[in-house]
Amino acid sequence: MPFKFNQELWELGRKIEDETLPLINKYYDCDFKRNDNDIFDILDFKDDEKKMIVEIKGRRIESTKYEDTIITASKVNEGFNMIEEGYKVFFVFVFTDKIYEMELKEDQDFKVKLTGINCIQHYLIPVKDLKEIDKD
Repeated sequence: MPFKFNQELWELGRKIEDETLPLINKYYDCDFKRNDNDIFDILDFKDDEKKMIVEIKGRRIESTKYEDTIITASKVNEGFNMIEEGYKVFFVFVFTDKIYEMELKEDQDFKVKLTGINCIQHYLIPVKDLKEIDKD
């Protein structure tokens, strides 16, 4: 691996995923199972029966902090691959104040940004284009 694994950040992400899983199971009327083959699995949860996938992205900021939120290009590209296999793919962004979703569509395109210490390619998602998920 070209960069050091951040265990603390991974554990925080896992905690947010675990806390959000009951909500997304209810919201999407699914029984999502974690992809537990490897800690580097690209997408978090899958319901093979309903052919749906959800990737949860925890954020340590409020939803209004920036115009855009980012997601690694590899996650979006894997999402496109899964759409080709007949799955619906959703990205769920858990901000400190609100939770939003975005359904990935096969014809979608994104602005690109290289960011982080390792200059990893990310796609910019306008927060205004996301749909809020009611926490209740």
